[in-house]
Amino acid sequence: MNDSTGAAWLLDTLAANGVRHLFGNPGSTELPILDAFVGRESPRFVLGLHEMAVMGMADGFAQATGRLAAVNVHVQPGLANAMAGILNAARARVPLLVTVGQQMTELLPGEPFLGGELVAMAAPIAKGAVQVNRAHELPGTIAWAAKTALTHPRGPVVVSLPLDVQVATIRAPVGSLSGVPAPPPENGAILAAAERLQMARAPVVLCGDGVAHAGAGPLLARLAERLGAPILAEPFAARVAIDPVHPLWAGWLPGFASDIRSRLDAYDVVVAVGMPVFRLFGWSPGAPLAKRTELVHMDVDPHEVGKTIAPSVGLVGCPKHGLEALLVALGPAGQGVQARRNHVAGHISRSRRAARAATLVQTIGPQIDPAAFSAAVAQTVQPRDIIVEESLTAARPLRAMLARRPPGSWFSHRGSALGWGLPAAVGVKLARPDRTVICLHGDGSLLFGVHALWSAAHHNAPIAVVVADNGGYEILRAGLEGLTGRANDAWPGLATPGLSVETICQGFGASAARVEHPTDLPEALMDLRRRASEGPAVLVASVSGSTPPVGYRLSDP
Repeated sequence: MNDSTGAAWLLDTLAANGVRHLFGNPGSTELPILDAFVGRESPRFVLGLHEMAVMGMADGFAQATGRLAAVNVHVQPGLANAMAGILNAARARVPLLVTVGQQMTELLPGEPFLGGELVAMAAPIAKGAVQVNRAHELPGTIAWAAKTALTHPRGPVVVSLPLDVQVATIRAPVGSLSGVPAPPPENGAILAAAERLQMARAPVVLCGDGVAHAGAGPLLARLAERLGAPILAEPFAARVAIDPVHPLWAGWLPGFASDIRSRLDAYDVVVAVGMPVFRLFGWSPGAPLAKRTELVHMDVDPHEVGKTIAPSVGLVGCPKHGLEALLVALGPAGQGVQARRNHVAGHISRSRRAARAATLVQTIGPQIDPAAFSAAVAQTVQPRDIIVEESLTAARPLRAMLARRPPGSWFSHRGSALGWGLPAAVGVKLARPDRTVICLHGDGSLLFGVHALWSAAHHNAPIAVVVADNGGYEILRAGLEGLTGRANDAWPGLATPGLSVETICQGFGASAARVEHPTDLPEALMDLRRRASEGPAVLVASVSGSTPPVGYRLSDP
């Protein structure tokens, strides 16, 4: 145990706990941390040109490794820029340690330039937020922050570090950064859930990202098999928890209550595991579940269970332990369940064949439509590729075509703040340098995080980026059509004429090309793979065609 500065102690602790990178955009209140990097090999400082890119890179790295990732941003303005990334990480339950430089403690009462109230700013969104006011508090505070971030439900924790804490002499051992294992659901709740499921005539299993976080996908598949029930993913699922080639996999739930109710109306018991019930995109008439439909809800977060829909049985605890116990309580399936399972699997198989047949019927016209774009990309992706997806409208069919991939090879945008995708892809590539990382983006969302291309070029993270460019905010036009019933009108703020996406990408250090005709897409995508072996590479595809209307006409709810 040697004397060190607070900044050096922090980096020593990160390195000792296997945190290989500190993603950051520094400023004057982080200078001691930058100085502490001199002469050390780990952690490595990964520079981002904007806090949104910094947060996204750390987010992707943490999701790809399942471990804590560290971020450092600059005082109040930097934290303000980072808030969208903190929101994304909170929604996706990503464990991040976010340190924020702060002015000298003695200056704070006078509201100095750049200084400000950081804890109150971050607290409504982050899982936790705290300021270290004295140097001797630093080890305990960092241990608490890591424990909070890593304990399920995981999330980002913000720590404000005044300059005087960073330069102060600290005599403390290198800290241990770990979380607390999630407990299993109570045995009484397990028995109550098993009793209700034994009586179910038509059950359905809903799978959330929490199943992937717990590594419980195989157990959830066994539960569906035991019940003879189809498996549906939660709306806006960002992870693949089970292999979607499983015969009971039936796709994703929609994002509106009316559509969810239509999809689930045939079932008498809904088993939702590792997910909010339900996170909706917007308003629609009615409730997502009919009154006669019973809900069995299991999640590690007690806030989620019963938040919007009171379950018949609520189970708070680790999905992995809960599913193990529930399978034991249910016991072996009888002949009736086996017959139901065969019937459900047969129906799903026929639906899949019909969907594939519809996808194969492509009319090649003079322009690239969303279906042709998605089909070409799907044919290019290789089994070992990792997909990072933030394609909002033009590439919507890609989800159905590409998410049928092994767990751990698909990461999608969950948080709702745009600009996550490209930075996250850089973080995933830094975590998995042995894998090809393909980022699928819309043109509008790309521009929120395009700065990350520079980091990819300068930190040895070559990624392939495919951009569906429809020349504006097509999701808003589709929303206006859903709201008004009119497909087009003189609406402002939807088009972005004169914007050269490929030129912008080249300016940040990526090779970039554009493709205009569907017959040129396959070769352009193969060229993208070749270019991405040497550095970050972008292919912009000019996509035409309208997205189906989104949402409902608003009435007095």
